Amino acid sequence: MSTPAPPKKPLTILVAATEAAPLAKEGGLGDVAGSLPVALSALGCQCALVLPAYREILGKTPFTVAAREVPIWMGPDRLLVDILETSLAPGVPAYLVRHDPSFLRDGKYGDAYGPYGDNDQRFLLFSKAVAALPRHVPFVPDVILANDWQTGLVMALLDNGALPGTAGVFCIHNMGYLGLVPPEHVPLIGLPDRYLDWRGLEFWGRMSLMKAGIAFADKLVTVSPTYAREIRESWQGAGLEGLVQYRSDRLHGIVNGVDLALWNPATDPNLVANYSLEDRTGKTACKADLLERMGLSGEFMDQPVLGMVSRLVSQKGLDIFLVAAQGLMDLGLGIVVLGTGDQVYVEALRNLAQENPGRFAAKIAFDPALSRKIFAGADLFCVPSLYEPCGLTQLYAMAYGTLPLVRATGGLADTVSDPRHGHSPGTGFSFTPYWAGDLTWAASRAVDAWRDPPTWNAMTAQAMKSAQTFTWDRAARQYLKVFHQALAIRRGGA
Repeated sequence: MSTPAPPKKPLTILVAATEAAPLAKEGGLGDVAGSLPVALSALGCQCALVLPAYREILGKTPFTVAAREVPIWMGPDRLLVDILETSLAPGVPAYLVRHDPSFLRDGKYGDAYGPYGDNDQRFLLFSKAVAALPRHVPFVPDVILANDWQTGLVMALLDNGALPGTAGVFCIHNMGYLGLVPPEHVPLIGLPDRYLDWRGLEFWGRMSLMKAGIAFADKLVTVSPTYAREIRESWQGAGLEGLVQYRSDRLHGIVNGVDLALWNPATDPNLVANYSLEDRTGKTACKADLLERMGLSGEFMDQPVLGMVSRLVSQKGLDIFLVAAQGLMDLGLGIVVLGTGDQVYVEALRNLAQENPGRFAAKIAFDPALSRKIFAGADLFCVPSLYEPCGLTQLYAMAYGTLPLVRATGGLADTVSDPRHGHSPGTGFSFTPYWAGDLTWAASRAVDAWRDPPTWNAMTAQAMKSAQTFTWDRAARQYLKVFHQALAIRRGGA
């Protein structure tokens, strides 16, 4: 009689990120880093999160001190950091790297004047603290999942033997930010010379921390399959497309998930009326509430409303949206925009609102409650991005029965199905060329569909059903497969 194999030990996963909801969030990375550890924990993994100890976390979150005065070498300087511990969710600890000169600031990455000038040094310090963490707290990971350039150095440190037996997986959320280190700061990296040439971190006379993650991870992940293909091309590869092509056998595309407990129109307390896939009547009251709050004319109760919640930056397609705005209004669309960002776009949106009262409204703010009212109250949701690694707002809109109008790039192409491409009934409308005219053309097809209630109702129902398939459980299972593969590579099993 054969002896049964012993049960597999649960994987221990440390997620290293520079933001994670609800502790500290700036964008989509915060949603991922806040939700994925919880979903992995539900699958039986032992998970922990590590973040910088930002002012906003320390001001609202109870914590204990897990380790004091952990030494971190930054070139010739020995800096001391404290490791604090709090909780992301029950059973999921969150460790905070406290170094007040680096992280006790009003912003995570910058202030009203732009990115902090010492961001390379701040996140070199953080990455070194991540690699040192398991020697000072009772959590030794099988795998570290590092996210974007701010934690790219962790992969090189693991390759250099910082934590023998620990595999490194690097997730690329946005290839457009390379994390460049100027020549005068290269000694702070603290790696042997073999890591600092063209085969390692070197990038046109500087060092790239994004390149460190891509070059030295055991496995690579991007946040959608289409983006995983796009970053192998020069127009999306940011100068690293050759390296991505070289390491493409280690690269996986996994679409982000949606926490349906948080993004549910049936239970959302921010809505004036709740509704569900089975009974969508409350959406009418949500539209009336949105029009009143944003100052749009009541006539748009009988005309479609287009919403946009976005960072106001070029990546998000503001250039073509602003050119197309008049044409969109000529189609009969009312428009509401919420976001913060570059001043040139802020001023352009304000001007449009002043010139088109009752038809175009813009609020320049970060307002999570209002964003949910837009997801619920709009008929269409616009995401015309120049590039979009994954995108979450189109999924939130779908969950609320609001049809996305998107440029078919990255995760937008992977999550929105256009009936023009043979999808029946479809979940939204897409266009490919980055031109204002193509955006307007796609919007005209959307308006035509809105004027045909059977078609529109079928599409909104399909969008709500489709959103329910993009769960964090689904994404976590795919990540778990990648983690096992990475661990086999690191420990010589593949």
